[in-house]
Amino acid sequence: MGLFRSRKKEVPPEGFSFRIDDIFKIKGHGLVVTGQVTAGEVACGSQVTCVKTDGTCFPCVIQQIEQPKPDGARGEFIHPDRASASGPFQGSYAFWIAGRQPEEFRPGDRLISGKE
Repeated sequence: MGLFRSRKKEVPPEGFSFRIDDIFKIKGHGLVVTGQVTAGEVACGSQVTCVKTDGTCFPCVIQQIEQPKPDGARGEFIHPDRASASGPFQGSYAFWIAGRQPEEFRPGDRLISGKE
């Protein structure tokens, strides 16, 4: 009956890679990882794989994407639907990660499409 027609079709994050530089938790909002998209593109709501520096992996979901507002004042942010290596600020983004704890991530870990 068209109940779900307005939902955006999720695009698989093929060839996507993101290097984690920092990890923190915001009270009342959840876990945030910051870093740089080094390849490809990912959409908000995508499931990706975290590849830790020790080689272990686990799945996670990108709940929200945040980046500095282009031409905005310091501290102003936007929430795009997608993050890409060709995006503003050399692909630097913050990802809100659902259902995970800061202790599960380390600087140097990567988020990738699929499994490694």
